[in-house]
Amino acid sequence: MSNLSIPKVITDRDAYQKIIAKASQTLYDIAKTSYGPMSGNVVLGFKHGPPMLSHDGVSNIKQVRSADPFEDDIIQAIKEVSEKNNQKVGDGTTAVVILAHHLLIAAQHLEGKGFKPTEIVAKLKEAQSIAIKQIDMIKVPADDDALLEKIASISANDASLGAMIADIMKDIGKDGGVIIEQYEGLGVHNELIDGFYFSKGYKDTDLINDPALNQSNHFDVPILISNKSFTTNVDIGPVLNAVYQAGFKELVIIGDVQGEALESLKIAKGSGKILVVAVEVPYVAGGKTLFLDDIAVMTGTSVYTGTDFDVRTQLGSAKEVLITEHATTILGGDGEKKQIKARIASLNKQLKEEEHPNSIQFIKDRLARLTNKMAIIRVGGAIEFERDETKLRVQDAVCAVQSAMKDGILPGGGVTLVRIVGTDFDDAFREPFKQLVSNAGHNPEALFAKLVPQADMWTGFDFKNISSEPINLLEAGVIDPALVIKEVVNNAMAIVSGLISASAATAYEEKQ
Repeated sequence: MSNLSIPKVITDRDAYQKIIAKASQTLYDIAKTSYGPMSGNVVLGFKHGPPMLSHDGVSNIKQVRSADPFEDDIIQAIKEVSEKNNQKVGDGTTAVVILAHHLLIAAQHLEGKGFKPTEIVAKLKEAQSIAIKQIDMIKVPADDDALLEKIASISANDASLGAMIADIMKDIGKDGGVIIEQYEGLGVHNELIDGFYFSKGYKDTDLINDPALNQSNHFDVPILISNKSFTTNVDIGPVLNAVYQAGFKELVIIGDVQGEALESLKIAKGSGKILVVAVEVPYVAGGKTLFLDDIAVMTGTSVYTGTDFDVRTQLGSAKEVLITEHATTILGGDGEKKQIKARIASLNKQLKEEEHPNSIQFIKDRLARLTNKMAIIRVGGAIEFERDETKLRVQDAVCAVQSAMKDGILPGGGVTLVRIVGTDFDDAFREPFKQLVSNAGHNPEALFAKLVPQADMWTGFDFKNISSEPINLLEAGVIDPALVIKEVVNNAMAIVSGLISASAATAYEEKQ
């Protein structure tokens, strides 16, 4: 009997567009529940373990699936685009789902009036261009610490986390990097670091120079960055001899050292000949190669690949290297500033073009280290779900503040999208505002009627302290990063353009 898996096929455009609409509605119904500061929680059920209460839009959306394979594929496609918004700019996941749903309704309505899919896509692209231009006209610079704290607090949905993140960004600046790690304790803690940091420490305690503090601290030390694995004395011996003959008494190796080679390092230390501390690498395969190359740029050398070792060309250096059991920090690397700036510029360009969430995060981590001015935020929690959810909110807030510092701020509370006019999708742009009003327990149409006549683009409502009359949102600190809103528009338009063009599909009953 054959184990060949055969996909289901649908070729009726009208039938498939109905499936698309149903899938979008399913995801929208979950997303809107936790949209805005006065919204409700979602009870997340898991295949194993008890359910959890969640107010985090990213966590809620991730759990949505459908038993119908065609619907599920559409849900996953919308989720991927919405999560990309979060990965790139730290917020807007729920807004993408809400806006995309109403854009889809409008697009399908246009098709019902006789417009062809290609014509509708053209209208969507035109609306996207108009929206971005109008957003740029409304935005103002984010040059106030109180505003940045408000942005962080809104994104993290926590005032204390917002204050901490705003303080961090103030210290490290818009070009500084943030690495967010989990730990098994409680609470969220941060540490500011001037240097290239990564979360891997020494290979063996027998090699460190400060056993009392369980660390190894080295000054003006040569560094070998190796993509070659040292496993035998034949591998490591020539390197040790060359470094010793050059007059060095210490060496830090960042790379894979194990077995007989590791024992050779212990023997060298015991003889008083040379102290060599081996440091593990936190990545594998391609990620390892790029990571090592970044350290090489920072320390003024190239990555050793196992042939023709030369101390003059293949040893980097730094003013200080601090190695603990779990982390390594390199301070004052001797790399050329021009090369480091060029690497940072190249990574920033890649970040703008990259779409895969994991690759986006990897690029951000590389940038964080290369800036040499960074913060480590350690996120704890009683259980894994709590740590995961808090880490997501911290990531959101950090990215939101960085986005605001880079491209300015806009009025929050859905007001910016309401101000977008002159498109075939004006009504769809109003829906996020109306959903925020509804979740705050007020009449959407009544507040919308009061909002529209206002000439000041920064007039709107604070949904945490809502009143019957509009207020100045800039003064109230109800703001959104401009990059977030731009990405919401871009991503919602992109997924709807794809969906309205779809006339057929294949899907598997069971996914691997």
